[in-house]
Amino acid sequence: MSNFEDPNKKFANNYVKTTKYKFWNFLFLNLWEQLHRFANCYFIFIVVLNFMPRIEAFGKELAVIPVAIVLGLTAVKDGFEDFKRFRADQVVNNMTANVFCVETRQYVKRKWAEIRPGDFVKLSTNEVIPADILLLKSSEISSMCHIETANLDGESNLKQRECVHSPEIQAFTPENFLWPVEVESPNPLLDRFSGKM
Repeated sequence: MSNFEDPNKKFANNYVKTTKYKFWNFLFLNLWEQLHRFANCYFIFIVVLNFMPRIEAFGKELAVIPVAIVLGLTAVKDGFEDFKRFRADQVVNNMTANVFCVETRQYVKRKWAEIRPGDFVKLSTNEVIPADILLLKSSEISSMCHIETANLDGESNLKQRECVHSPEIQAFTPENFLWPVEVESPNPLLDRFSGKM
């Protein structure tokens, strides 16, 4: 390994997090979200009015019970859904891909969450793509690759992607790939990509 600092350390890892809450902020954030629903605010307002002596229509404590049940059940439902998202995130983050290891000079299994910009990832037929990938080489003679983006845009038809054209890349190996690659920041545009080598 050379003495230069890895320029990709400043980039985020590939960790997927779709959860809304952490265990320590769940009650506060969930209650805050529920108080942004008009119906909940309305019924809480009715409960507060019921605590005023001249307006009290029925038992003070009795008025709190339905609102507390609704808020509590909604919190349980939201917590359960968030836990399911957490479990799904763990499954995705613990999936593995073949990533080139500089020290051993071979491809090793690495968790998707540990893939970083600049890593060389070797993909096989029908394999799920673990991150945004710049296609440098393909086993196809035409240097083409067919990908399905159904999990991104819902389209199930295969899309063709072509390798970067360069005489030097035709004899590509990760050990001697020394060109800097600059690409655009992550964005929602799936049909356009801008970068330079």
